[in-house]
This record gives sequence, structure tokens and C-alpha cells, in this order.
Amino acid sequence: MRPRVDVLVIGAGLAGLMAAWQAAVAGCRVRVITRGPGALFWHAGCVDVLGYAAQDTERPVAAPRDALLHLVNANPAHPYARVGLEGVETALSALQQVCEAAGYPLRGDLSHNWLLPSAVGAFRPTCLAPETMVSGDLARRDPLLIVGFEGMLDFYPELVADNLAEQERPARSVRLDLPSLRERRQLTPVTLAQLFEAPEFRRQVAEALRPKLGRAARVGFPAVLGVHRPLEVKQDLEAKLGREVFEIPTLPPSVPGMRLYTILVEAVRQAGGDVFTGMEAVRAEAENGRVQAVFTEAAARLNPHRAHAFVLATGGLLGGGIVADADGHLREVILGLPVQGPESQTKWFRQEFLASEDHPVYAAGVAVDERFRPVGAKGVPLYTNLFVAGMTLAGDDVIRRRALDGVAVATGYAVGQHAARSVQEAMR
Repeated sequence: MRPRVDVLVIGAGLAGLMAAWQAAVAGCRVRVITRGPGALFWHAGCVDVLGYAAQDTERPVAAPRDALLHLVNANPAHPYARVGLEGVETALSALQQVCEAAGYPLRGDLSHNWLLPSAVGAFRPTCLAPETMVSGDLARRDPLLIVGFEGMLDFYPELVADNLAEQERPARSVRLDLPSLRERRQLTPVTLAQLFEAPEFRRQVAEALRPKLGRAARVGFPAVLGVHRPLEVKQDLEAKLGREVFEIPTLPPSVPGMRLYTILVEAVRQAGGDVFTGMEAVRAEAENGRVQAVFTEAAARLNPHRAHAFVLATGGLLGGGIVADADGHLREVILGLPVQGPESQTKWFRQEFLASEDHPVYAAGVAVDERFRPVGAKGVPLYTNLFVAGMTLAGDDVIRRRALDGVAVATGYAVGQHAARSVQEAMR
């Protein structure tokens, strides 16, 4: 049966959407299938390329480019090493271009990391950040006012301000008790983001906040400054308050993550691809070293999805693409690919959980060749038309290194191009 699509992407996180976008741009018929909307809904909305170096997990990396060079030279099997420094920069630039075109710029480059406040007031090193966040850079030391809202249980301004003050960043907090919010049973980030898009609500916020500004040079809000027009909301608040305004990520669901997800899904569709949610991949069919189909659960049967090339971007341990059996044995769930990692549960973690060394389980994943095709014990590709991206890859504890987003963007971008070339080779 002739495949209905050229490239089938399994997973709609950063890696999967980047891969789908690039394959579609290359002229392939692309379909993304995903159980849900992907990890971006739990995402800060920034791109962490390299926040901490392996040799120094206490101090944030100031210049990601220099630290990346050291990392790839020391670990040639690292996903970044397979992409290459130039490939990482190209992928980041491509993401910035598509966000800029959507009116949602991501600011930054590999020459430096921003130091942005987290939802608990910690310093969060990140390479690319939305324009709505960069005024919160903690490399600056001018006074901050952190704003929360009565009834919003996903953001605690007192905690943020107190922790920033402990780290010698002058900060105060305020909670706004607005009449328009009192009758709402639940005040979620999405609800507030929708309210902020109304000029009248922004007027109420500014009116209540102006008497409380004091010496603050910058005002930090939870990351809820609009779903569709955040720059417009930010600029309007700055004009009304006479202060710089910035967003701080909240607990999930993440409004900045939702913005990024929407931009990438639209980029895939504009390039001719499709994205389908509610489709959980459960197994695959392969023959003669090639994957023939991936099956998703339907009401009464399994539904086959056939393609010339397949991209596995299922999120690894975090996304459920890799799971553990009762004895602690790790396995990849769709194709049963071998997982490189600890052989038993007793070897997952160091004896001290807060030890300076990495925990082996967090570096577990699928080993690949230079084209990101999964390999067996002898380094030979198991399937010539299957490519792996993002957290499903083995090679490093990208969570501890604060490199998860950068690895997803860079490997997704590269894998999309490899998958497209595979299709072109198959069609000759």
C-alpha cells in the first residue's frame, strides 16, 4: 500500500514539531501524531541550551557557545556533538525566525545566557527567551516589584520576592485584589491570560498597581500577559505604569509554552503538514530493516499510519516514550528499541540524591548513529528509515545540565532534514 504521507512524526513537543516543520519545508508530506498537546504546555516557553557545565554544577554558564565547545569535545556521543555547533546555531536561528514572523520574538544567542527569575525566585539561566520576559534579567540589580493576584493559586509573589531579596536582588511583592476577579471560582493562568487581552482589565490592573510601585524600576507579572497578543499587552502595561514589565513562568499549564506550541503547529501546517492530537502510538510494524507502519489505538481496532520515514520524538523518560518494567529494566515503548542506561533499578541513582555527579537514569535513552538512526550493540542502524530526536536520545543528563530545550530544538531540526533526505532517497 502506498504511504499517504512521506514522514510520520510521533510526538508534538519541541523536537517533534521542529522535525515536522523542517521535513515539511523540504517538500515532504508530513503528519504528526500525538497523544496530547505535548510537553510545551508544561514548558517555561524559553530555550535552555546549556545552563550548567558538567564540571561546575553550581555556577550558571555565562556563554553557552564556549561551554558547548568543551562539552562536544569531551563527549562525542552527545546529541549536541552529532548536530555540531554550527547546526545548533542554525536550528536556534530558524526557531527565532519563525517566532519573529509570528510577532513573538525570542531574544538571545549563544554568546550569553539570560538570568531570569523562576516561579520560586531562583536564578534560571536560559539562552533564548520571549521578549515578554527579558526585562526580568537578574544580571541587572535595579529594584523589582513582583505582582500576584488574589485567587490565583499557581503563583506566589511573596516567595519569588523573598528569594530574590535573599540573593541580593532588591524585590518587593504585592497581591492585587480586583473586584472583577472575586466572583471567579478558579483563577488559572489561562483565564488570566484571556482577561489581560481586554483593555478594560489592563486598565483596572494598572489603576490598582500604580500607588504600589514605589521605587520599583521593573514590574514582574506571572506569565499570563495574553494568549494571542502578549507584546501588545506588555507594551500597554508599560505605557500605563511607566515601568518596564516582564513575565515570570508559573506552574503548568504554561501560557508561554502554549504560545510556542501554537506558533510551531501553525508553521508545520503552513508548510503543508498536519498535526493530529488524540492519537497514541502503541506499536509498529517493520520488515527488512525498515519501519512500515506505526499503529495508534482507535475505538475498535488499531489504526495503521504508513510512511517512507518515521521520527520518534516521544519524550523519553519524561514523556513516556521510555518506561521501566517492574524489575527496573528500561524499554522504548513503540518499537522495543534497546535503551542505553542502567541495567537495574539499583543503579538508577547515586547513593546521595543531591550528589554533584549525574544520576545515570537521567542520561538513559536510545543510542543513534550520525544520522540519528537507532543502532544496536555493534553500532549498525536497526532501521534505515527511523530517526530519533529530543529526550528519547541517550548521551547526557540534559535536565541537570539545563539543556533539554536546546537538544530538542537542535536534534529535531537536524532529524527533520535527515528524514526528508531519506524520503528523497527512497523515491529515486
